[in-house]
Amino acid sequence: MSDLSKFLLTPLGFSSSFAVALLWLAGVIAASILFRRSRGKPIFPRVPLDAIFAERTASGASRKNLLTRIGGARNCLMVCVTPERVTIGPWFPFTLLFLPEIYDLDHSIPLSAIRGVREKRLLFLFRTLAITFELPNGLERTVELYLRRADAFLEALGRDKRLRPLIITT
Repeated sequence: MSDLSKFLLTPLGFSSSFAVALLWLAGVIAASILFRRSRGKPIFPRVPLDAIFAERTASGASRKNLLTRIGGARNCLMVCVTPERVTIGPWFPFTLLFLPEIYDLDHSIPLSAIRGVREKRLLFLFRTLAITFELPNGLERTVELYLRRADAFLEALGRDKRLRPLIITT
């Protein structure tokens, strides 16, 4: 057994290792807070005052790549529709540790950037809404949402007459 292994098995070695792990975690959390603040993103998101629709326990996944399709979020997304935009993002503590950035689940989408909303049904049980939108750099992105109140979401989007032809339901 090496000297390092012997040291880690002592109470002092274990507590030192535990302290290093906690300091590392605190550093990553602090870095993620600074990153979100520098991008103007909230740590504690709130429903906008002018929200037409808001759901705090939505699920969803980005279609950006394989990791984002597999990862996603379950019951920790807040989805809001205002007269100007759709906002998708996690609520605290899921705003920490770069999770929204890793899984591409933090978007503030102007209604004019939405290119389509398609309803999908899986096995006649699960209802998914796939929202395709244009990013500021001109690329398109699709996010799939599982909403408990999908009809209310579609109704809120349908208030904008420009979006009505883009909403495809089954």
